[in-house]
Amino acid sequence: MQRLIFSREFTSVLAEYWKQRSLSQKVAIIFVFTLVFRLFFSVSIGLIDDEAYHWSWAKSLQLSYFDHPAMIAWLEAISTKILGDTYLGVRLPSFLCMTGTIVLLYKLTKDLFDEWAAIFVGFVIFWSPFWGFGGYVASPEPPFILCFVAAAYVFWQGVREDSARWSTKKTWLWLGVLMGLGLNSKFIIALIAPGFGLYLLATPSRRKDLLTPWPWVGFLIATVMCTPIFTWNVMHDWPGFRYQFHDRHADGGGINIGRWFGFFGAQLLFYTPFLYAMLVLTFITSIIKRTEARWRFLLCLTLPSLAMFYPQPLFADYKPHWSGAACTLLLMGAGYIWSQGLQWGNRRIVKARSKVYTRGILGFFIPLAFLSYAPFVYPWVPKAFHFFAPNAEWKTTYDFSNEFSGWEELGDFVNRRQREIHAETGHKPFLSALRYETTAQTTWGTKQKIYMLNSTMSNYTVMQPVEEMKNLEGQDAIVVTTEKYDHDPLKYATFASCSKEELKTYRHGVHARTFNVYLCKNFQGIIYSPGEVPPSARH
Repeated sequence: MQRLIFSREFTSVLAEYWKQRSLSQKVAIIFVFTLVFRLFFSVSIGLIDDEAYHWSWAKSLQLSYFDHPAMIAWLEAISTKILGDTYLGVRLPSFLCMTGTIVLLYKLTKDLFDEWAAIFVGFVIFWSPFWGFGGYVASPEPPFILCFVAAAYVFWQGVREDSARWSTKKTWLWLGVLMGLGLNSKFIIALIAPGFGLYLLATPSRRKDLLTPWPWVGFLIATVMCTPIFTWNVMHDWPGFRYQFHDRHADGGGINIGRWFGFFGAQLLFYTPFLYAMLVLTFITSIIKRTEARWRFLLCLTLPSLAMFYPQPLFADYKPHWSGAACTLLLMGAGYIWSQGLQWGNRRIVKARSKVYTRGILGFFIPLAFLSYAPFVYPWVPKAFHFFAPNAEWKTTYDFSNEFSGWEELGDFVNRRQREIHAETGHKPFLSALRYETTAQTTWGTKQKIYMLNSTMSNYTVMQPVEEMKNLEGQDAIVVTTEKYDHDPLKYATFASCSKEELKTYRHGVHARTFNVYLCKNFQGIIYSPGEVPPSARH
């Protein structure tokens, strides 16, 4: 009885405390609790493939890397030096970057529109499938998006039409530094620079800024800060530039309407249909209302990215998130449309805080959040699968959360087998894997050097010297593959023979992963296609 009375009193105190808080204080409390949940989640689950890949970069620091510039590796090198090779050590830089992004977006949205729009933006960033789940992955995206949003924020401070406007000098010096940092994170940030120029040209009162030296000083600062990228590419015969600006865009097989429609389907999936509709309305509104500084700001800063990446799927392969930075800025306008409604001429398109859009967004966000997070708490997906399809074959790859598990167990198994073989034969087999994903995760699990044995381009193939691979010839190897990428090592490298062992791992007693661990005898080199040259032989 006393507990019940205490519980009621405590609830009453909380309710009274909450009632007395201002809107800003309530938002801050909710956001802080969400951040605590994010942090707890980040330290509770294993690494995804790309996280292990980028962590492995931090173990061998370079000026740049094949897939992306080096910022994420530099940041993780610092955090893992302090916190060790732990989940928190790997993910802390991305967590801090996304937190900074939310703060800046909130402030910029309030500057441009109003507080309710800023609340909308914060909510979407926290809980949407695209930003909410993917935004905290340890990858180049969080530092890149922080620099992208920070650059937009600084630019607005330099062009806003009130007394709070920054000086031209201050604006462009900051932009030079932010663009330099952003380019060392991901090349896509370069697409915001034409947006700055478009805005200045489209705004008569700001055109004179282009006649001052400061935009060009900012450009020079950003260029100088890109020296590590150019230096690394020169040293290795430009592999990163070839990959980013040619190879990944060159093999589309001509115009493909089906692929283009597939891109739009991916956008609907990433952002969810109601939110995506609001982003489209925002972009159209920015065109119609471009005489207003805030809408012209959104139009000019997003147009170059959208013009680049929306036609791309017609001609070449694409990644759905490439236009994500532009959509992050459009999100501010979407928040205003949700907050204040949208009217074109005499026609009302969206009501203020429309129940249709609010319920539509929540109707996707809530179940998707459950589907995203609940499998990590308990592996219920196999049971649900068997309930609805009792006669169908279950595969562990159907449950995405399985991909975050099992690598530590694999590492223990591989390290133990290596020691046993060494003790039995007197020769220590080297450790290897197929595909960059498996190579990265095996590196994480074993904390040893892992050689990638197929010729597919990655940072591993670029950085594996031909001489080092030659020195491995004649040795035995342990080769790792998984049920997701189950390949025969003999198709990718020359060995006298290979024998396979299986390692199965479990979560709460439910089969989660199957790893294939091969013992292969007498390595004689990687198999290359006719005319193919090892990437490391080019420099």
